[in-house]
Amino acid sequence: MEVKTIVDELREKGRVCVLDGSGKPVELIVPEHFQDKDDSQAIFLLVDLFQIRALAGQFSEIALDIIEFATKPTVYTSWASDLLKKGPIHVEKVKFSILKKGFWNNIVFSFSRPLVVQHGKKEEAIGSVSEKFPLFQGEVKKLFLSAEGDVKIGE
Repeated sequence: MEVKTIVDELREKGRVCVLDGSGKPVELIVPEHFQDKDDSQAIFLLVDLFQIRALAGQFSEIALDIIEFATKPTVYTSWASDLLKKGPIHVEKVKFSILKKGFWNNIVFSFSRPLVVQHGKKEEAIGSVSEKFPLFQGEVKKLFLSAEGDVKIGE
């Protein structure tokens, strides 16, 4: 399945489910189409540091450096911005990750806006891709980043 097909489906329907390279269903959602029935702990996918400002409240320079220089797949949690009205917010916090390369980065980059990702249902998948989704693998790091520069591992 090609990036263009997935992006076209997102633009038309607001969400798409595909099977990744390991056979896991990955559902991508345009934030405006995120619903109450969706997973409140889903993750925003970004391709640029500047996109963080739309999701998270105040953000320290230390936190930005940590994100910029991360080399492994990492899911960050921070306090949600008051401006964020639609998307997964859990206990006033938001999760996000920056995809820096690969097939999944190409999807978010081609869509040109942040997307939301959650585990999907196999029966809803419209096709499959060869690359594994990096955030649904076991080696993903988890960090909480506060506005004051505090960092907590595993949150």
